[in-house]
Amino acid sequence: MPKFTQVHEREWIHEDVVGHAVDRCKLWYDGHGISFSLVKWPANYELSRHRHETWVAVFIVEGSALWRSGDQERKVEAGDFYFVTPGEDHVETSIEETTTLVIKAEPNIQYPIDEDGQRRVVEA
Repeated sequence: MPKFTQVHEREWIHEDVVGHAVDRCKLWYDGHGISFSLVKWPANYELSRHRHETWVAVFIVEGSALWRSGDQERKVEAGDFYFVTPGEDHVETSIEETTTLVIKAEPNIQYPIDEDGQRRVVEA
């Protein structure tokens, strides 16, 4: 049986992601080892250096952001897509208010990383 989430049915929550609060609309979190969600970032918002233990795919719905990993940096804008491989340290920073479609393998374990590449503990 297909699952539909129409615009008027969307529910946004404020959620912690690697030590940062973002607005997320969960579109699909019902098994099959994958999740789909919309995520809103305010302008000039940085998701500091972090890592996922599984893959993450990101489609920029509106707005723009910078994606950085090591010495690589890319600007991504509405219509652009990027794929983060498991274990890749990266930083994402919105340039303007940005909405993304995030597709992740589940369970998706993610955590902040310090300058030495070690897992950083974020206190609640």
